Amino acid sequence: MNEKDAIDGIAIVGMAGRFPGAASVRELWDNLLAGREGITRFGPGELSPGLPAVQTRHPRYVPARGVLSDADRFDAGFFGIASREAVLIDPQQRVFLELAWNALEDAGIDPARFPGSIGVYAGTSNNT
Repeated sequence: MNEKDAIDGIAIVGMAGRFPGAASVRELWDNLLAGREGITRFGPGELSPGLPAVQTRHPRYVPARGVLSDADRFDAGFFGIASREAVLIDPQQRVFLELAWNALEDAGIDPARFPGSIGVYAGTSNNT
């Protein structure tokens, strides 16, 4: 193997994810294999009062959506962020920071001791 081959590769050594009804990639797979969905369904009293009644009373309206559990439990101090500042950060960005750290943990990597660069590849959807 020459030197060029040694530096051209990528290795996925850790993964992390949070999904509706699954707090980890493993739980997501368990849910998929068991045929369980992670969608939360809402009763009439649980709907946002800001939704137009014409929408929520429509016969095709489905009062359901994916909800991430514990999205409100960000440990700002762990990431060196002041708690007042953390309140202003988009919740999706707070979850991203947690998941980036979880992926490093899953890989068994301590970034303080790692001698080189570490890349985190991530994806997301709308934060509605």
